[in-house]
Amino acid sequence: MRKRVLPYRKLKDDFYETLKLTCSGSVLFVPENLYCIDYAVRYMPGHGAVIEIGSFLGMSTNMIAHYLHMHRRDNRFFSCDKWEFEEKEMNFYRQSLGISPENMKQFVKESFIRNLRFFNPARLPFTIELFSDEFFQQWNSNTEATDVFGRKTPLGGAISFAYVDGNHQLEFVRRDFENIDRHLAIGGFIFFDDSASFIASGMRGFMKEMNRKAGYKLVLKNPNQLWQKIKQ
Repeated sequence: MRKRVLPYRKLKDDFYETLKLTCSGSVLFVPENLYCIDYAVRYMPGHGAVIEIGSFLGMSTNMIAHYLHMHRRDNRFFSCDKWEFEEKEMNFYRQSLGISPENMKQFVKESFIRNLRFFNPARLPFTIELFSDEFFQQWNSNTEATDVFGRKTPLGGAISFAYVDGNHQLEFVRRDFENIDRHLAIGGFIFFDDSASFIASGMRGFMKEMNRKAGYKLVLKNPNQLWQKIKQ
């Protein structure tokens, strides 16, 4: 049987409509992603964590926290980002804005913290300042980490929903998937941002590999892709 792919759908959400006018980073967020986040949070297993790879200024983080609250899901919520920039971005900040990468990193990180504290104070994620590979090394070891809000939290355990928006190069996307797959519960979801067919990136390239994975089914292509784990 062929996978059932739903048409592009938008979700009306007053929280999002207000947030996009005031939250820095909203211009980068694809509004159709809301439908995918809502679907995953609504139907994900209740026992695993929610993981976001790549937080940047916190727009997607705020929306995930919003839907966790709206659907009364008490799954633990983690995100990771080291707020390090690629060379071309660093050159842009230096040449166009006259701002050093170090100062820009501090600005973006502080903006993320402010955005989450202001818009979702009751549902703050445990945001760990690590690259995703480093984050999963600690997750696999069940270690304790301190998040950017100054809280200590244990890492490890099953995952119910993962939002992947880190390094878009193919090898990094593949590793993010492998790290998530090791812990993803049956019935859990993986969402790949910027995986639409019209976006040239490693995210899109990795979707060809996802189509060959027997343990997963494509649930939504809206236009970015949401996959569900159906067996080990």
